[in-house]
Amino acid sequence: MIRQMHSSFVLAAIFAALAVSHVEAKPAEQKKAMTKLEAATSLAPMLARVLPGVVSVLIEGQRNKPVTIEAAGSSGSAPIVPTPVVEPFQSGGSGVIVDAAKGIIITNQHVIVDATSIHVQLSDGRVTEAKLVGADVGTDVAVLQIPLKGLTAVPFGDSDRLRIGDFIAAVGNPFGLEGSASQGIVSALMRSDIGYEVFEDFIQIDAAVNPGNSGGALVDIEGRLVGINTATGAQKLRTQGIAFAIPINMARAVADELIRNGTFRRGVLGFLTENLNFEMAQQMNLTITRGAAVKSVFPNTPAAEAGIKKGDVIVAIAGKPVRGHSDYVARVSSTPIGQSLKVELVGTGGKRELTLMVSDVMVSPMAEVPPMGVKGLDGLSLGAMLPGFKAFGLVQGARVLNVGDGVVAASGLKVDDVITKVDMATVRTPQDFFDTTNSKMGRYRLEVFRDGRTFWIWLTSGA
Repeated sequence: MIRQMHSSFVLAAIFAALAVSHVEAKPAEQKKAMTKLEAATSLAPMLARVLPGVVSVLIEGQRNKPVTIEAAGSSGSAPIVPTPVVEPFQSGGSGVIVDAAKGIIITNQHVIVDATSIHVQLSDGRVTEAKLVGADVGTDVAVLQIPLKGLTAVPFGDSDRLRIGDFIAAVGNPFGLEGSASQGIVSALMRSDIGYEVFEDFIQIDAAVNPGNSGGALVDIEGRLVGINTATGAQKLRTQGIAFAIPINMARAVADELIRNGTFRRGVLGFLTENLNFEMAQQMNLTITRGAAVKSVFPNTPAAEAGIKKGDVIVAIAGKPVRGHSDYVARVSSTPIGQSLKVELVGTGGKRELTLMVSDVMVSPMAEVPPMGVKGLDGLSLGAMLPGFKAFGLVQGARVLNVGDGVVAASGLKVDDVITKVDMATVRTPQDFFDTTNSKMGRYRLEVFRDGRTFWIWLTSGA
């Protein structure tokens, strides 16, 4: 149906342009009419402007192979943590020049992770070493800088103005095939809970995005940058025709902060949320069923000072709908500290609008949920990851709060480790871990993040 609509649009444009060309006109007017005709029937004029601003990012680096920690022996000896094996690697991706005068390039953080050297190849064949200005794991945004002159930047668009059905093009270097473009439409907006990044607010598209496209440009029909291509649905959703891009408004805010400070510091508004569901809405006599319900408010924070209370429901931030907890986290976590946000909420006092400043107030990482004990794993308690915890924004998972002195401690698990997987199941919250381990008894393989390293630990539950 979409292709039929697109064909109809093109045919209408052709007939309109041909009608203009049949009218007696000056050569300049005829040339203008033909230019409009070409623009209506082909993306070539637009892509000719965009392609010079999309680059190949070439990476060389070293990374540690995941290792398995051996549990303590019967003699009570300490768990053995093997020396990590370092492997060299080469990889590549795409990037977008956004400031020609300063040589600033936006790409994905996962494109340059573990890099020891980064080079950029331009569409005209020039190759140069790139400096890493900064990177943010939570949003998968990185900024590079190159020293070359005569660059072409892709102009910024406004991702907040995108609509489902808008035509877009994805430009990058899939499989090392530089200067590749694919076209499609915006399939959905504000996609979250996909599991690619810590803070998600994706544009979903049906244009082809393949390995090597990551970090490339998503442009609108006018050639304006509206997103940074980051992932294909085939990687996790096991389907085709689904890909995702980071909205340029989010990527630009993060990039600006990286350029200023070299890092992106995340702040808070001072309250924690959960998804509003039908039962909660009924209990609170609400007519809405989507939003982020406030479940706790921290003292001495912007939220507490503004009078936000438990049970209030956040329905919009900065004019964008908040459909649940993930939307709330994405909006706040991609906003620099010190910037104000308009927050719309519904509570016992009706609908209100507040202006809150994102603060760098640090919250106790143990405050969100009570430690959650796990059956058969005495001594183990888990909590959520919140601002103030050193791994916040680096990974998603369940933070280890206590290991006791039994089988858990003997496994090699430590306080402040982050459990990211149980066997093949992804862990994003303590509840995920609880659900997975209580569904069976036995031996579990935990994927654990500690001090920038990821490794596996075998853990056997008790009776």
